[in-house]
Amino acid sequence: GLNLLKFSFLVDTLLDSIKWEDKGLAVAIAQTVDPGAILMQGFINREALATTISSKKATFFSRSQASLWTKGETSNIFINVHDIFVDCDRDS
Repeated sequence: GLNLLKFSFLVDTLLDSIKWEDKGLAVAIAQTVDPGAILMQGFINREALATTISSKKATFFSRSQASLWTKGETSNIFINVHDIFVDCDRDS
């Protein structure tokens, strides 16, 4: 497996590659693995994406609450993250 230092470098590289908008947010879209149905759209910031990577549970940034939230923390229906992809212009 990856050692912790290499993993941390890869996470930082991904976070630095995103074109965060002026409030530090980007759009995130959660899809099923197969057949790719869209489950939801939300917003992320660096911390939400880093938390998603480390927990493997979709974590978003609530603009109205100005805080992170993990999908499923109240309903107990989590979105388990299998892969993360960045779109071609790197803003979602």
